[in-house]
Amino acid sequence: MTSRDVAEANVALHTKLAADYQTCEPHFRPENVANVERKLTEVIGATAGERLLDLGCGTGFIINIAKHQVKEIQGVDMTPAMLERVDTSGPARITLNQGDTGEFDPEPGSYDVVTAYSFLHHLFQLEPTLKTARVALKKGGRFYADLEPNRHFWDAIGGLERGGSYDPIITREIEMVTYKDEDIEKQFGVDGEVFNLAEWGKSTRGGFLEDELRDALHSAGFTQVEFFYEWFVGQGAMLNADGVDRDAATERTRVVDELLRQALPLSRSLFKYIGFVASV
Repeated sequence: MTSRDVAEANVALHTKLAADYQTCEPHFRPENVANVERKLTEVIGATAGERLLDLGCGTGFIINIAKHQVKEIQGVDMTPAMLERVDTSGPARITLNQGDTGEFDPEPGSYDVVTAYSFLHHLFQLEPTLKTARVALKKGGRFYADLEPNRHFWDAIGGLERGGSYDPIITREIEMVTYKDEDIEKQFGVDGEVFNLAEWGKSTRGGFLEDELRDALHSAGFTQVEFFYEWFVGQGAMLNADGVDRDAATERTRVVDELLRQALPLSRSLFKYIGFVASV
């Protein structure tokens, strides 16, 4: 297996998904957009940033949020069909680049913020892309990555039996985590092997651990890294429960989330995703 194999699988998969990406991916749901907007605002505010580089920009999830907060955005992605769907209108100057994020050659120290949202698990090797992010950032800049698979969660779900006697919340997670390739093949006609190659960081690595990511980021030249965990099991169901007032559901979700965060690291297998902000 090589980086080229994984890259080609990503182009094949996301060319098929491009037209439906913003409706089939849950991170476009309003509650997640609001969560990311809050965090991105904090990151940009910490740098007084005006220039942002978005690695693995896809159809523009981060760009759509950041264009109202910075003056200039560069997006990089390998799949032309995804780049064609980026909305470049709005107050920021937006430039799109088709290519490998590990080979992208930014002007050193020219960006205040670099982002990689739900992207790192698509890479065969992290190091080249982490180096791109480090080179791009000026002193005091921030690298924000989010919605990456948390290996503690993936291991826990992977150890459960398909068809076992579980609550529907757990059954759904088993299907979404362990058998997502079958769903994608059924919906979009993408071979399961292609999907798993494209999701290398999930299917083969089994997600990410703090220590591994910290070591890789330090090796790339980042000095400080703050990790966080996102979306505890059942959080979406709790937030969108039928017959429950939205404000009440939001508050109930916040209380549970806060409690589980207080219980870290014991509770980390209950959070589906991991993210970080790394500084230079």
